[in-house]
Amino acid sequence: MKELLIATVLAVSPLQATDVKVYFSQGHDIPGKVVAVTRKAPDRGVARFAVEQLIAGPTKAERRRGLHSELTGQLRGRSNCGGADFTIKIKKSRATLRFCRTVLGNGIGSDARVLHMLDTTLKQFGTVRKVVTLDKDGRCLFDQTDAGTSCLTGRE
Repeated sequence: MKELLIATVLAVSPLQATDVKVYFSQGHDIPGKVVAVTRKAPDRGVARFAVEQLIAGPTKAERRRGLHSELTGQLRGRSNCGGADFTIKIKKSRATLRFCRTVLGNGIGSDARVLHMLDTTLKQFGTVRKVVTLDKDGRCLFDQTDAGTSCLTGRE
């Protein structure tokens, strides 16, 4: 009976929203300034939620303050992850973010700002010390070298 009561309480009790910072770009420097805004994550998937917010972009009020996300509107094509835009795994202090759709780059400055936003947003979490961002083919996002592995080795 005790287990049934606990299960019932958990089923009807909403999870408490968690404050999460999302770091949007401000200006167009390389890699640029990022500014934190706070969002309420509806569940415990805070890293996933934060990346989703970067893709969605700033609110109208935040855009009036000069904030922007160059990820907004840049995902194209079919997902190779069963419909998801990305996957994220955190293991041994490393967050590996792999996009499941093509991410369009808009040049060196824009690409640097995207990576800076993602890096800063994910490193706010105590379990993340390094961020690896991959494209849908498993290559380092925006890496134009033959190997496409600069984010894995730490060398650019």
